Amino acid sequence: MSVYYSIIIPAYNAEKYIEQCIQSVLSQSSSDYELLVIDDGSTDHTGAIAGEMAEQNSSISIVRIPHSGAGAARNEGVRRAKGKYVIFLDADDYWTNPELLGHLREKLHHREADVVMFQMDKYTEDGKLLKKYRKGPFPSDKEFYRLKEVYETLVSDGQVLASSCNKCVRRSLLEDSHIVFQEGGFAEDIDWVLQLFSHVKSISFLDEISYAYRQHRGYSVSNDRQGPEYQARMVQDWAGRLKRHEVENARAVSGLLAFEYGICLGYSQYLSTEMKQMLREHRYLLEYALDRRTRMIRNFHRIFGLQLTCAAVRFYLFLRRI
Repeated sequence: MSVYYSIIIPAYNAEKYIEQCIQSVLSQSSSDYELLVIDDGSTDHTGAIAGEMAEQNSSISIVRIPHSGAGAARNEGVRRAKGKYVIFLDADDYWTNPELLGHLREKLHHREADVVMFQMDKYTEDGKLLKKYRKGPFPSDKEFYRLKEVYETLVSDGQVLASSCNKCVRRSLLEDSHIVFQEGGFAEDIDWVLQLFSHVKSISFLDEISYAYRQHRGYSVSNDRQGPEYQARMVQDWAGRLKRHEVENARAVSGLLAFEYGICLGYSQYLSTEMKQMLREHRYLLEYALDRRTRMIRNFHRIFGLQLTCAAVRFYLFLRRI
């Protein structure tokens, strides 16, 4: 039987959450999907729990790989996927809308867009809704858009989100454009979204909150010192691609890259000497700012310079965490 959606869950030591995650898919009113759980070398009971659920439901497939990271696990899922569209779901998160797949299908019935985006909420580990992270409504005057019609609105409102999990993506786009997750690194979602929006032609929106993102206590990009370094190198790489005119949707990607550069300024104290020099050389990226916060960083930098701007962004990120 053909399936319309391939839902890919990379799972690593998620025994506390994996049952709720999988059950949120099984609770969908639509059943035209396959569920690929990629057990990324878990050392707890994640694989056993998912395996028991797979025994009771033929739509679930368990794939076990050596521990390689979320990027590699997602890539493995895409390689095995058979659905027309791919949706990613992280093992410690879950869907809150049992009509998500059905409503996505209704959108795609009118026009098979490259991407359909849906809304997500952030929750604490104990289930408290973090309303301050909730985004505004998506564009809604049409069922279907060319990316160039809406990219400025999406970036300026922070709607693009450096997440693969609020996007239903045509599988052939991923395969034909060779869009893959970086493996063995950090911030793989950011790089993947930049790749995606380099190639997307058409986009649609489901303005329904359907995804619950679980924000773990004490989480910060700076918790792992390699994270900011990797993110800075990614900014450097994409800036080079833009200069070489290798990016098709250059203006959209420039706006996203300006935002990520602004974040790097806040973690400059964790960067190597080489990447600190990169920040100085790539200050021009702020001129591509589309969203309000990056424009504020740009204006602050014009007045006070790089060092004080890094300190100001660092303080802002600290306030956001608390």
